[in-house]
Amino acid sequence: SLINWNDGRKVQDSLVLNLEYPDGVLHTVETTMANSYDGDYEVYYGTDSAIMIRENKAWMFKEVDAPMLGWEVYARKDQFYKETGIALIANATKQTALGDKPVEEAPFANTPLFYALENFLICADMHAGAVEDYSSSFDINDKAAFGEYLLTINKHKPNHATWKDGLASSVLAIKANEAAVTGQRIKIEPEWLKI
Repeated sequence: SLINWNDGRKVQDSLVLNLEYPDGVLHTVETTMANSYDGDYEVYYGTDSAIMIRENKAWMFKEVDAPMLGWEVYARKDQFYKETGIALIANATKQTALGDKPVEEAPFANTPLFYALENFLICADMHAGAVEDYSSSFDINDKAAFGEYLLTINKHKPNHATWKDGLASSVLAIKANEAAVTGQRIKIEPEWLKI
């Protein structure tokens, strides 16, 4: 669905995108540049709860009949209009969760850029040391053996998006735009995700 203003723009200002994944998983994305009201968040809806992510914070809104997991009793709760959201705070203790400003004081309050740069530095240091170790004992020009060695190093790196994740995200964005422009359904072909 597109809303095109007749003022000469060539890029749609609003979009509703329906993504269908294997096993019946559906994902709907709604976005607009036509209006800025209440537009800086994402909500993921599940059968037991919904999770709202806004800037660098998140809240869980449980369904009335959802099973209790135990930890909810200790979690900070915030009011949103008529709903109560459970604040999701990474690495928070019970005392942090119950404090006056736990979301701001918790480690989760760091920005995504902070975590991306931290992860990059850890991986760069780990790979630099691995290359130095390998080259002191083996032939660095043996690309197959060196590649296998790097795979063992990669098993110990922190979790982060890989180049494959970046490729998949880029392909999805390009094809979503193509679907929006042409108004046609597009199936993501497996060969588009390979280099």
